Amino acid sequence: MNKKNIKKIVSFSLTLVIFLLLISIFSAPVTASANITESMTKAIKDFNLPSGGADPETKALSIAGLLINAFLSLFGIIFMILIIYGGYKWMLAAGREDEINSAKEIIKAAVIGLIIVMASYAITYFVVSRLQSAVG
Repeated sequence: MNKKNIKKIVSFSLTLVIFLLLISIFSAPVTASANITESMTKAIKDFNLPSGGADPETKALSIAGLLINAFLSLFGIIFMILIIYGGYKWMLAAGREDEINSAKEIIKAAVIGLIIVMASYAITYFVVSRLQSAVG
């Protein structure tokens, strides 16, 4: 075997291990999804703001805020995975300029995405907190 084949095998093996690790991490919560959905349903039903507001408008605003925060957190996780992937790709480039440039572009796009997600998170947090204080 030559060095090129060995590098391909090692690269494929590492990718497979990372993929299986990610699947095992994300599939573990799925097995407990019944308990999670029950507890989330109960938490949403019993959710009250500090002001004690239990009217439907207040709950709707709170639930909307929770959903927005959940989606933005998910996007943040996706962009972190992209940064890790870009770094992994850069490490395996072994000095090849085209692959290094590709990895740099992935990292740049992920950083820009993270900035956008953090800015949108800050804006939604500000807006939702102001709406809650105005309603409550």
